[in-house]
Amino acid sequence: MKRTVFVVLIVASLLVSAVPVVGLTSNPDLRTVTPNPTLQPGGVNEVSFQLINDPDGPDDDVRTATSVRIRPRDTGPIDVETNELFVSELPDGVPADLTLQVDVPAGVSSGAYRIPLSLTYEYENGAGSAVERRTTEYVTVRVKPGPQFSVVDTDSTATVNGQGTLEVTMRNVGSTAARDSTVALSSSSPGVSLGAEQSTARFVDSWATGENRTFEFDTTLTETSRVGNYSLDAQVDFERPDGTAGSSPSITVPMRALPEMTFSVSEVESSLRVGETNTLSGTVTNTGPQPAENAVVVFEDPGPTVTPVETSVAVGSLDPGESAGFAFDVEVTSSAQAGPRQFDLGVNYWDQDDTARSSNALPTRVDVGPKSDEFDVQPVNGTFTAGSGGEFRLTVTNTREYPVSDISAKIYTDAPLSTSDDEAFVDRLDPGESREIVFQLSAGSDAAAKTYPVKMDFQYDDDDGDTVISDTYQIPVDVTVDANGGLPIVPIVVVAAVALLGGGYLYYRRQG
Repeated sequence: MKRTVFVVLIVASLLVSAVPVVGLTSNPDLRTVTPNPTLQPGGVNEVSFQLINDPDGPDDDVRTATSVRIRPRDTGPIDVETNELFVSELPDGVPADLTLQVDVPAGVSSGAYRIPLSLTYEYENGAGSAVERRTTEYVTVRVKPGPQFSVVDTDSTATVNGQGTLEVTMRNVGSTAARDSTVALSSSSPGVSLGAEQSTARFVDSWATGENRTFEFDTTLTETSRVGNYSLDAQVDFERPDGTAGSSPSITVPMRALPEMTFSVSEVESSLRVGETNTLSGTVTNTGPQPAENAVVVFEDPGPTVTPVETSVAVGSLDPGESAGFAFDVEVTSSAQAGPRQFDLGVNYWDQDDTARSSNALPTRVDVGPKSDEFDVQPVNGTFTAGSGGEFRLTVTNTREYPVSDISAKIYTDAPLSTSDDEAFVDRLDPGESREIVFQLSAGSDAAAKTYPVKMDFQYDDDDGDTVISDTYQIPVDVTVDANGGLPIVPIVVVAAVALLGGGYLYYRRQG
């Protein structure tokens, strides 16, 4: 009997050893690993971690977790900005690399913090059914003592379609000083650049706890930029007193884009006239938003027939809303056309950063008057009898808005009119002043009774000292004939004189 039992045991042992051993399979078991858990206070940190499906124990196989949803939650003073993460499947031993955005306030106490993760996932239970499971895991992070930075104040002078300066004041709010710090500022907006680039940096050798530092950055806004607030990103790389290196999280730096500098032209008055040099005047106003230092009103290219004597007029510094008058002396050539004209004025100025700027063109509409005579000429005595002559008196008036000098007047006659003295001179005529000038004029004895023209022009010096030849004037002269139809007076006088001389000669001979 004992031998039989022994044999049965041996057979059973052999049977067991002949059957292969079946491995055990475990359900998913998720956990987290954080390679670099250090956080820097004072901004948004990026926390990288791994989610691993790896249960503890000697099991040979682990079921794959699918449709894994991760919902982080805030913890203490740390604000988690990531709402949800998703992993489609998480097999055994293949970690999922994930990232959280967490906002760590400045001044947060150093130490370890656990960020809760609410996990929901599914898996096959081995019997053909899907099982959903919910659990909570944690990402452990650590706030290390050291320098911390926050933005205290910003001030921007940049205008749309212009340049300016962004002043950023930052404070070390951490528990230790920082050494050999580099403040890097960058812009992700295509409408905002820092100088000629999208990023720039400043260096600080020593930055004590509680100390403020102010940095200036050149900024440029394109014409497509909009008025309003922009956000730039700053980061501080530093060295702790113990020699270890660190970097701050991304720090938001606000910047205000100001409206484009604008000016307006009002109360525009023009005395411009074809063939004359006259005045274009008006008022320029700084419509903001910043002061314009050493402003100059400029007269842009007006074309070939209009020439400003000076192309710029200084009006001084203008605060927002402040106005100043300007005036240009402008020459309009004789070939110009009278009528409405549009000129482009502009303003050159210096901004608050001592940068030279120019405004957009300010279209200015004015009327150019038709050509006018330099002088008004009126005859004092303009009637002569055929066969007679005498003084031809004219009144000459300066119609210009400036004085003229060294005025030489000359007349030109055609038969039956003639002159024995065709020139007259006036030393000076002020605007609106009149003077009488005299010539000698005769009408031939055979002249018909009618009106004849006497041509006349002037040579004079204008108010700039330039010698000018005037246009030609035509002065009417009326010629009349003796109403009695008798002999003309000149032949009668000659005959009478001859008769008297002849009678005297005869009387003298008789007395002798």
